[in-house]
Amino acid sequence: MNLENPSSIVKENFIVSKIYGAYYEIYSPTLGFKRATLKGKLRLNKSEDRHPFVVGDRIQAENEAIERGDWVIISKEERTSSLTRQSSNSDKHILCANVDYIAIIASLASPETKDGFIDRSITACFHSNVIPIIIFNKSDLVTKEELSIRVEKYESLGYKVFPISCTNLESIQNLLSALQGKTTYLVGNSGVGKSSLINLITNKSEQKTNTISQSTQKGKHTTTNSSVIVVNPTTILIDSPGIKEWGLLHLTKGEILSTFPEISKYKKKCKVGDCCNAGNDCIMLEKLNKLDEERLKSLESMFEGLEIPYRIRVGNLKSGKLRRQKNNRRWD
Repeated sequence: MNLENPSSIVKENFIVSKIYGAYYEIYSPTLGFKRATLKGKLRLNKSEDRHPFVVGDRIQAENEAIERGDWVIISKEERTSSLTRQSSNSDKHILCANVDYIAIIASLASPETKDGFIDRSITACFHSNVIPIIIFNKSDLVTKEELSIRVEKYESLGYKVFPISCTNLESIQNLLSALQGKTTYLVGNSGVGKSSLINLITNKSEQKTNTISQSTQKGKHTTTNSSVIVVNPTTILIDSPGIKEWGLLHLTKGEILSTFPEISKYKKKCKVGDCCNAGNDCIMLEKLNKLDEERLKSLESMFEGLEIPYRIRVGNLKSGKLRRQKNNRRWD
């Protein structure tokens, strides 16, 4: 880079670290965090997504001088992975790009994260070239037996599981080792301790922590926009807003079935071959008795979400803004 000639154009590789309106925060290990805008031709590019860039995108930006003005994003590398959520036919949302792990943070108590959220999160990232890991937080609030049941359930399915307590630094050592050299997207319901975990990992107190509503025992949102947190030059966390539920309309029934290891192993015996349309002869549907009760409920909920993607909200009825409709179809 030529820093002596202020009129020279400087180019640098960054990742998108945060998006706010028409502006971007971008990060480079060499230059740190900078503000950027899009080059004109990139703003004109049509995209089916909410936004042409997401946090985690690898980009190249240029500037006429390092210390003067915003950088301009001029190009984007092809994504190695992306995580998608789709709750309606017109609302496909890519949450992040180029991550190695999605860390599903589940609270064992106060409030307890239900298996349905964990199962839906696993399904969401199964076809995204991203490895899910499960972090059970607040292990100090349950008995050893209760902890063992939750951990062994998902370990037996082949997932990496990390039981931790944010009040005990020693409890996160195995997790820290797993995250080294990786880019990890953190996801969880409000109140699960995501911000507390980030503070513990980074040894800082910059993340605001959630308070728990005593009347509902649910967390209050503190993160409103995904953002990059640099642990060290090779280890990056992406903090996400609290997510209540994953929309899975971008997946088919067959793809959802394939995310359940208990039954997906029978897929190779399918008489039809590689169709996976979850039809009447689908061998995976014939093996639903291999799922425990809670996992079966999770699958039913996902299938119902495909049949009834729009749910009536009382507030919308009162205001006359009916944005979601419901039908009585059930999956067979």
